[in-house]
Amino acid sequence: MNNIQKIMFGELRPWLEENNRTNEYYKPLTRGLNTVQTAFNPHYELNFIRHFSDKTQYYKKLIDNDLVDYCNTLFSETENASNNLIAYKIDKSKKLLYSKIKEIATILSTQNFTLSYINSQNADFSIDRQFKESTYIIFYLLSALIKCCLEIQHHFRDAIHEDNLMEIPDFYTQLLQRQAPDNPFIKEIQSIEIEVVPEEKKKKSDTGSILAFTYKKLNSQSGDITDLFNSLKKNNRIAQDTSITDFKHAFSGVTVENPVRWTGAKSELPYLIKLLCNTHNVLEYTGSVWQIVCACFVDKDGNLFDETNLKDQKKPKQTAAVIEKIASLMK
Repeated sequence: MNNIQKIMFGELRPWLEENNRTNEYYKPLTRGLNTVQTAFNPHYELNFIRHFSDKTQYYKKLIDNDLVDYCNTLFSETENASNNLIAYKIDKSKKLLYSKIKEIATILSTQNFTLSYINSQNADFSIDRQFKESTYIIFYLLSALIKCCLEIQHHFRDAIHEDNLMEIPDFYTQLLQRQAPDNPFIKEIQSIEIEVVPEEKKKKSDTGSILAFTYKKLNSQSGDITDLFNSLKKNNRIAQDTSITDFKHAFSGVTVENPVRWTGAKSELPYLIKLLCNTHNVLEYTGSVWQIVCACFVDKDGNLFDETNLKDQKKPKQTAAVIEKIASLMK
């Protein structure tokens, strides 16, 4: 969290005079800053006040990147880890993040930042611009830190005692010693459950009319589909704006209304499907496998694939190992 540390205590403190820059200064900085993608399926979303300058947008991106990178690293380090290591990592992250939130309470007090100053309908961002930008940045950082805590708490929910689980108001009352705002800007993402149709009903229905695969372990290991989704997105094989709901439809025997945009090489898609259907034998389907693939996936520009052309693709020599590793998530 190098940039967050600089924002709170170092050279990136937004209220410093040397950081009172114009939009023309921050615009290219924002454009040149790559977005760190989540390697996990987020369970919370942060809908903060709309940024009102290139400076607030730049700082927002710095904060988001730091916290996404922190979660990606934490979740990766604890994958298949021992209970003791997981407990240690949870405690370490809790101490770090909670201390940051408490330190923000001090910044709010010493700098006289109040949320109402930027969250009022009558707020005029042309007046006291630097002060309002600084207020925005620190309150956004506070909200982002709380969201990060919630994501970690959800990820390790089976390893945390229910008495130690925190809700959004708890972060304000226990760590900041103040009441939570009426709108804390954070809400849980409501997951859409995909109905698993019983075998008896499948036999009675026209299963051939549904052009989608069904993961054989859908009832017991549906999380494997999410793992496949995250890995494909992380490795830039599917579009970054792909929703988990649309992706799950392709492997849950549900009609695909929004095909997934495949952004990898064309030859990699049929190789992945062959691995899942033949090598690992984890997908069930009715009818032509390539007709189903063409119903579930489109190319990076949103154009339909040609069944015959897709079927005739050769094994991708240079990236076969990458696709094999991704496919192994569905064994």
